[in-house]
Amino acid sequence: LWDGIITASQVEDNKVVGAECIGRLATIDPAAYLPQLQAYLSDSSPTVRGMVISALRYTFSDTDPSYDVYLQPSIVPMLTTMLNEEDLNNRRLALTTFNSAAHNKPDLILPHLDTLLPLALKETVINADLIREVSMGPFKHKVDDGLELRKSAYETLYALMETAFARIPISAFYDRIQAGVGDEHEIKILCCLMLTKLVTLAPEETVRRLEGLAASFRAVLAFKPKDTAVKQELEKLGEHNKAIAKVSVIINKTFPTETTAEHARAWNDYWEWARKDMASVVKNAEDELKEKDR
Repeated sequence: LWDGIITASQVEDNKVVGAECIGRLATIDPAAYLPQLQAYLSDSSPTVRGMVISALRYTFSDTDPSYDVYLQPSIVPMLTTMLNEEDLNNRRLALTTFNSAAHNKPDLILPHLDTLLPLALKETVINADLIREVSMGPFKHKVDDGLELRKSAYETLYALMETAFARIPISAFYDRIQAGVGDEHEIKILCCLMLTKLVTLAPEETVRRLEGLAASFRAVLAFKPKDTAVKQELEKLGEHNKAIAKVSVIINKTFPTETTAEHARAWNDYWEWARKDMASVVKNAEDELKEKDR
């Protein structure tokens, strides 16, 4: 059955269900099948490696603590191998699997975050080599083949912030969240959500970042769409502007502004600009937050 599923799963239409079958077999007899899964991570076929990466999620989510004794020796080496994958889509799957491990088996991976976290952090960086220009009729536009990978990386950081914040090196982590404010729409929204949590979880670091955050927020809010922008582009612009405004209101409310520190002056300059030039967006954000607090 195992060999048959491995073979059948190399057909594109069978990959998803095949990964689930392999994962569930590995939960039935871990002593027999976990070593085989680990061995398949070195297979020459990216399809086989991707199936195994997906299969591992089921050993995290569908097992109780008694299974951990089998996972413990191999989980970190397997995750490390997966996160160093050459295949782009497989690295995205690996981040999803890492995310699952953070949610379901945190005690097995938290002691090893110094090994695993840098592999996730590096995937949040925009890779210019993965951005290509394509033609659509008379128009050219850019396609970022690394976008889905970065989304998965940021989702993994969010999961780790929920389950392992005390073990995270805050400076390197905050660097990537701040950088994400200038990334694509979905990443902007997620990073704003994380920033609202970091205001409480890391207040001192947030204060140190006020100058940089002010510059990042202003760059987003000051963006002017082209006259030819379509409805979907304008809707996304409205959504992430609202998210930026909300986190700005929260920061401004949480930290005192009387200080003469340089970062605070930069923040106050930004805030005065936002209240003037983006008055309706800021007002709506303030009203929504007041309504939420009631």
